[in-house]
Amino acid sequence: MSYYKKLKKDLDAAAAAGVISAEQAGRVWDLSRSSGTFANFRAAHWIAAAAGLFVALGVILVVASNWDKIGPMAKIGAFLMLFYAAGDATLRLEEKPSAAIPLETLWFFMPVIGIGLYAQIFQLSGDPVKPYLAWAALSAPLAVFSKRPLAGYLCAILLTIVLYTGTLNSGNMLSLVSLSRYAKEGQPLWHWPLALGVLGGAAALYPGQRLGMPLGAAVVWLFCMLLGSADIAVGSTALLVLAGMSLAVLWLTYGLAPEDDKAGLALKVWLAAVYVATFFWHYRAGSLDSAWRHDTTPGAVITWLLFAGAFISVLFRPQRLLSGGKEEDYTAKALLAVSLLCAFLLFDTTESSAKLLAVIANLILAVFGVANILGGARNSSEKQINLGVAVITLTAVTRFVDIFGSMLKSGVAFIITGLAFGALAWAVNKGRKALIESVKK
Repeated sequence: MSYYKKLKKDLDAAAAAGVISAEQAGRVWDLSRSSGTFANFRAAHWIAAAAGLFVALGVILVVASNWDKIGPMAKIGAFLMLFYAAGDATLRLEEKPSAAIPLETLWFFMPVIGIGLYAQIFQLSGDPVKPYLAWAALSAPLAVFSKRPLAGYLCAILLTIVLYTGTLNSGNMLSLVSLSRYAKEGQPLWHWPLALGVLGGAAALYPGQRLGMPLGAAVVWLFCMLLGSADIAVGSTALLVLAGMSLAVLWLTYGLAPEDDKAGLALKVWLAAVYVATFFWHYRAGSLDSAWRHDTTPGAVITWLLFAGAFISVLFRPQRLLSGGKEEDYTAKALLAVSLLCAFLLFDTTESSAKLLAVIANLILAVFGVANILGGARNSSEKQINLGVAVITLTAVTRFVDIFGSMLKSGVAFIITGLAFGALAWAVNKGRKALIESVKK
């Protein structure tokens, strides 16, 4: 059962029992729905949005089938009339979502149709990013002034896609990487403020109330830049791990609204970063060295600033890695701080230090899993118990394969391993159900 369905059921039950009035239940329901990202979008609205998209595609097909029969000025004039008509109808029918949403969707996609039309008529060519930036610029007013979030989401997604595809490819006005991995020089410096402007525009137009998704997009993009941009390249494994872990901690710390009690995607990214660190158990001397990877001074400075910001945030900001009170907050701070500091074991890496890093990462996952199981049992949270069990099970299975994987050289060994995993699954599921039942009593 989804959160909103359960909430509606609980509110109806409370109203029926006389705990609250039906009017109060309705106001609580309306408030909770208004705060959701797509809470106000009903099935009819999604169908209406799809209708707008299909109308746009239909217009393209009709025009394409009669393309040679239409003169250049007639094509442009017809498009401008359609563009104006779609915008005017959207504004006039703004209070009728079943009509306004398909028209708004059509209005959003029409600029790129017009840009393509103009380029085809006059045989224009050039920077592949410019048309999409122009499309976003023409659609931004719709995203800002529309009463519905649809155009805002579409425009933010468009700008994010343009940012990633532009900066991670060469030959355009957003390029920040080079096709040659041996390149020592980056792209023109003016590309950076333009790219940051596109990133800021996507964050500003994103209509969600939470910072999580825009911050997540920025975190992943910055890590890609540290990995691939010649201007701020970070080549050493130690700095890459330090940067990645710092970015994950920053996202986890600042990607939540004050009233949120769950970490969502940011938590999964931090867990993934710690999980990757467990594989340093397989490190061998020289296995991470590369002739073409190098550290740049700006990249190193950015990495150390990210680490400083993440570590200070861990110390002085409340952490919601674990649900609960002060004790859980201190445990969360300790886990996050250790995950940051253990990256220092990779400076002047030896097999012993790499294996120690892997052991610490395993311990972090184990403590996190146990803390969630205990916290879930204490707070009557089935979801928290499931998360703790899942983390511990994944860690145990992975470590089993690490230690005994080299012994899997026969069919009998695979059968025995399969039976062992089956027994583990049965035991884990039985223990999980027992905990959940104890919580419900």
